[in-house]
Amino acid sequence: MLYPELFRSLESVRWNMEKDINWDQFDASKLSEEQAQTIKMNAITEWSALPATEMFLRDNKHDSDFSAFMSIWFF
Repeated sequence: MLYPELFRSLESVRWNMEKDINWDQFDASKLSEEQAQTIKMNAITEWSALPATEMFLRDNKHDSDFSAFMSIWFF
């Protein structure tokens, strides 16, 4: 089963917005309107991950490797 290998691989590159970004140095005045809009659109795209994951799990319920991968991807 690919799950353990995929889990280790994906977890090793996970980042944490609280710890990995130095928010004390963030200067909102340097953020352009285009950058803010791009961030907003990316957040909306990420928000759609739940329904997409539910669909993939529903449609591939007999494929344990793929279902495990989708669970990791969503998490």
